[in-house]
Amino acid sequence: ALSTFGSLIRRKKRRLEQTREVMQRLKEVGNDIHLAEDDFAREDILAGKCSIVEMSLMEVTHHSKDAVIPAAAEGGTVPDIDGRLDNLKGDLCFFAGAGFDSLMLHDFQQLKAWSSSSRHLPVIVKDALSSVAGYCVALVTKTLPQTLKYGTHNIRVSVTTPDEDTLWIDHRRGDFAELAIPPRERRNQKNHSAIANEKSKHGHQKQHLIFRGTAGILSASTAPFYGGGMKLFPYASLFPNKLQLRLGRISPLTGFFNIPKIFEGSYREKSEGEFGCLDFIGEDFEVEVASDRYDEYLEREKEVEKRRWFQKKETSNIAEKNGSNNAKKPRSGFPFQHSGESMGCKERFRLRVIKEPVKFI
Repeated sequence: ALSTFGSLIRRKKRRLEQTREVMQRLKEVGNDIHLAEDDFAREDILAGKCSIVEMSLMEVTHHSKDAVIPAAAEGGTVPDIDGRLDNLKGDLCFFAGAGFDSLMLHDFQQLKAWSSSSRHLPVIVKDALSSVAGYCVALVTKTLPQTLKYGTHNIRVSVTTPDEDTLWIDHRRGDFAELAIPPRERRNQKNHSAIANEKSKHGHQKQHLIFRGTAGILSASTAPFYGGGMKLFPYASLFPNKLQLRLGRISPLTGFFNIPKIFEGSYREKSEGEFGCLDFIGEDFEVEVASDRYDEYLEREKEVEKRRWFQKKETSNIAEKNGSNNAKKPRSGFPFQHSGESMGCKERFRLRVIKEPVKFI
């Protein structure tokens, strides 16, 4: 226990030292830029002391079903990018999604909240459960068992896009990229200008359904790396001003045994007809998710908690309390995450690329 505690302390010290070094270098660069006489001098300073990388960000917008016309999934229309959906404030991030990863983050968030509120756990245990070790504990004790037993990670997914240049990456043919929208559904290029004028009048874009079915993970990113060096999105930076949307349909055990390949970005799913891993490249995606199995799992958990609560109460109060708790709550969607943080449960969200890339030092 003492050695573990010592290693945690040393790790924290190293992180603090690294943070101080980075902040000191940024401060020096900022001071030199402030004192520079012109833009050329500033560029020379930046070239000599650091490098600037331009990266695209993704905007995640959460909204209710009423914000988008339900007919969109059937080839209807939704408000244009410059329409009323843009009035909704979105979150900027590099990656986001729902499924197994968001379920694990949701479980980790609950574990961390429980450990923080506990009065009996030692500080070293609380610190451990709030770190990467907490992810492992949540994965082994809660996420993996419930997904294997109840299939709670399986979500019903509907994905639409207004971007007719959206690509699908075919793993079976050496990562060959082809248009995801069939030619018969694409608009006639000769009438492109007429349709654009009509769209500007009415403020609507045609939505194309590119996927409807079950998936265990749905993630999108503008950067190749998911975090911790995991290259979950190997195609993300290959197409400027595009994001990669990945739909994973393999079992958790298959993913577990292929962690090395998934981690380095070399995993490909080439089975005929099953398409265990689908990759799309585009600018704008509208996603709707639902999961009956997760809802049923939550109901079972509520019943277990209810029975535990009833055991502590007097018999005379059981009937009254039971009657007030039997009412079913409406569905609240499925756990959603962005930037590695659980954002609660969502039913519908929009993922789109911000056109102007952000400069990072």
